[in-house]
Amino acid sequence: MAQAKDTSGDAADTPEEIVVEADEIVVEEAPSGEAPTATATLTDEKPSSPLAGERVIYVASPEAPKPRSNRIVGSLLALVGSVIFVLLYGLVGAGFIALVQPGITFGEFITDAVFWIPVLFFTIGFLLVVALVNRAPWWVHVAASLLVGVITYFGSVGMLLLVTSIAGQNIGFVDTVVNPFVIAATILAREVSIWVGLLISRRGAKLTARNKEDLEAFEAQQAERTADGASTPPA
Repeated sequence: MAQAKDTSGDAADTPEEIVVEADEIVVEEAPSGEAPTATATLTDEKPSSPLAGERVIYVASPEAPKPRSNRIVGSLLALVGSVIFVLLYGLVGAGFIALVQPGITFGEFITDAVFWIPVLFFTIGFLLVVALVNRAPWWVHVAASLLVGVITYFGSVGMLLLVTSIAGQNIGFVDTVVNPFVIAATILAREVSIWVGLLISRRGAKLTARNKEDLEAFEAQQAERTADGASTPPA
């Protein structure tokens, strides 16, 4: 006699099916007579950034205008002052030779170290002062002329002692310190630097005014941009 197959046991032994597909798990109902099937669904989708696909553009902030310098033109005027110093020093030396030391010729004077050494140190001192004061007013040049005179005097004395020593001449320290040509060169160095400094300071004052105008225009432009940015509604 044929026996009927008991299928209820097979249905009970059927394993649960798990499908892994995304991050969320969905429980599915199994057909009648079968246990519920749990289906796990896993997704690899990542939350998108609100800035995805956006380009970052770097905008350089405007720089304040650079102040104009008076050093280059001032140095050129200082060289012109050196030419004036040479002419005046030569005239003073010629007058001194004619009145006090007729035994020395003018040609010997302008080719001697006592002439060109003060010229050298005046030029160095004046250029140094111009580089330091830049756009300073005239009273600064008047005060700085003392520095030009000091450089001219002590530089000339030291260099004359060195040159005469190398040349085998023994003029002496005291004679060099009270040398009338060196003293005259020191006085002329201060006077020339004062009056040429007046021209340099006038140009410096003009540059200072222009630098102030440029800075004020830049600040006004920046304030206008800031106001426009604040009044523009966001997109």
